[in-house]
Amino acid sequence: MTTRYVSDKTTTMYKKATGSSRHGYLIYGDEVKATGQTTNGRTPIEFRGRPGFVKKSDLEAKHPLEFYSIDVGQGDATFIVTPGDKKILIDGGLNRRALGFLIWRYRLDNPTNSVDIDLMVLTHADGDHLLGLMPIIKHPQINIKKIIHNGIVVFDKSASHDTRLGDLDVSKRFLTTRYNDLADLNALANISDDLKNWKEAVAAEGAGYQAVDSDTSTIDVDDSGVTIEVLGPKREADGSCKWFGDKAHTINGHSVVLRLTFDEVSFMLPGDLNIEGSRHLMADPTLTSKMAAHVLKCPHHGSHEFHYPFFEEVRPQISTISSGDAPDHGHPRANFIAAIGLASRSTRPLVFSTEIAATFVGDGETAAPTDGTVIDGLDFTTAVGNDTARKRFKLLLPGIINVRTNGKELYAFRRVNAGYQWESYGPMKPAPKPSVFS
Repeated sequence: MTTRYVSDKTTTMYKKATGSSRHGYLIYGDEVKATGQTTNGRTPIEFRGRPGFVKKSDLEAKHPLEFYSIDVGQGDATFIVTPGDKKILIDGGLNRRALGFLIWRYRLDNPTNSVDIDLMVLTHADGDHLLGLMPIIKHPQINIKKIIHNGIVVFDKSASHDTRLGDLDVSKRFLTTRYNDLADLNALANISDDLKNWKEAVAAEGAGYQAVDSDTSTIDVDDSGVTIEVLGPKREADGSCKWFGDKAHTINGHSVVLRLTFDEVSFMLPGDLNIEGSRHLMADPTLTSKMAAHVLKCPHHGSHEFHYPFFEEVRPQISTISSGDAPDHGHPRANFIAAIGLASRSTRPLVFSTEIAATFVGDGETAAPTDGTVIDGLDFTTAVGNDTARKRFKLLLPGIINVRTNGKELYAFRRVNAGYQWESYGPMKPAPKPSVFS
């Protein structure tokens, strides 16, 4: 069998070479296995274990870049597959939906299948970003190679520090407590239970683990076609972080901020970057000059705490918002959606929301697994558990936002329940950023 990828925006997958009936539709970049000789212009394929036929002219050998905003409810989880097949997971949401996505995507219900995550990013240690990563790290068929984080500790409420994030300098303007690797984290007493569980899971996995900031410059995932720049957090010369007035604003404002570039297309991935954090980064002209991007994973679930000048620097062509209604924070806010559209570099901007896409669809799960792998007595590391997780996650497919690119053109998709199955856009040329904002 030969690996091929769908080259058209959408293509029909037929049950027979005659094209008399169809299974459904595949979208640009879908990976298939060509299983035999072409007949009547149609090639026999296998897609996710299902046999069928597609037009030979709709298949190509080149692997595109795949970008997924996963529907994890009120939280964040972004998955990227590079053209060199390197896999990047940024945050994991509050529950095990990100795990369900990986089980579904890589058919981990088959015990012989496995997947390597080449880079895992914990943008900051809030529960709606961290807790869903735990069952992924613990899963026996998922191998985590490297993890990066923002270096900010969260302590238990009983810890004797100036703040829940550690100690401040004498001016009360800078957070001085930080950590880099597991050895540093092990040396700290009274860290939060979530961070303690996280530390133990990472140690058991044996993955590389380090803090990053704007001085890190770039992250290497061993794909020469992709560049990943670190724009935040921005630390002071002594390693401290600017204190933004309270725990929530400080940990969000110092999220890991990444810009990924593939050929002519760029992605901005800012975690929960807020007003204070945006202003702090934009005080550095070098960092500001790197913010332009065609695709924006929107910060902080579409919160009202956004900095419009940051949007003006990014000028997204496609934006994705990850949010949910349990708990209901009113995300995405109406003024956020309007601001993203207004700041677009395109006259026909695309603004997607996982919550809007997934309206009335889901498995109802909002809470994190108590030990990372077991829910309602069902172990999601077993064959039975994996099969159940895959089937449950299929209910969430309409909430996934798909963006795919060959580096020269962009495509965007979301599933719909109507007969045509996909809301689809493309091919779109990556629009240039105007020199003057109008």
